[in-house]
Amino acid sequence: MSIIKASIVEVEVQEQTVPDAGSKFMVVVRYEPDGKQQSDILQIILTDQKPIIKETMDLGDRVVEKNVATTTKPKDVTTPEQLLGLEGSHE
Repeated sequence: MSIIKASIVEVEVQEQTVPDAGSKFMVVVRYEPDGKQQSDILQIILTDQKPIIKETMDLGDRVVEKNVATTTKPKDVTTPEQLLGLEGSHE
């Protein structure tokens, strides 16, 4: 695995509808390197399973998933610690 510092990253998930397509989905990862004005394709991935798009946030002491669907009403937030999910943590 390589680590690339980029100014712009784009992830495109394209559903293939042509009958003789090699797979159902094509995922293209493009990026624009820092200091460059041209984007490059980093990877093209073909799959028959719908890609899973997952967004997470690093809070320093743990990584949490963002944008998780739920049917329960969120609790009222009254402090900055609650807003960041840090209530009850000890420093």
